[in-house]
Amino acid sequence: MIIAKPVVPDQYWILKKDDRKVGNIEAVPNGYAVKIDNTVTVFKTMRMVRQQVPLDFEQINITKPNKSDRQVHGYHTSGRPYNAVFDIKHQLPLWTREPRSRSWYAAGWYRVKIHRTWDIIECPKLIMLQRYAYEGPFRSEEEANKP
Repeated sequence: MIIAKPVVPDQYWILKKDDRKVGNIEAVPNGYAVKIDNTVTVFKTMRMVRQQVPLDFEQINITKPNKSDRQVHGYHTSGRPYNAVFDIKHQLPLWTREPRSRSWYAAGWYRVKIHRTWDIIECPKLIMLQRYAYEGPFRSEEEANKP
């Protein structure tokens, strides 16, 4: 039996038989082109492909984003992180809130000394850590509260 493994959902599949590639299915403007062993057949719908070609279609396992997706280098973020980097010089996990943003945030919890008091801050902006004395990053608020 030939197994169709999706590569691009609803657009491209690789056909395998006994862990060996034997062809592919590709969405084309006038339907779906099925190529098996240098023979190309075009079908108008995917339903016609399923009826006329003996294939088993593998299902795509789509996973929903969970809380672990909201981490940068093991540190918690207050939003969905983009452009995650690790600043080696300052030992800070950095991220942005949007793909094209120029505002950098530090992942985790920090103790920041603003004027004469120490405050616990979650994911401060990088510029705040550059202006004030700080300790961190910490992986949790409880860890940041420990003396």
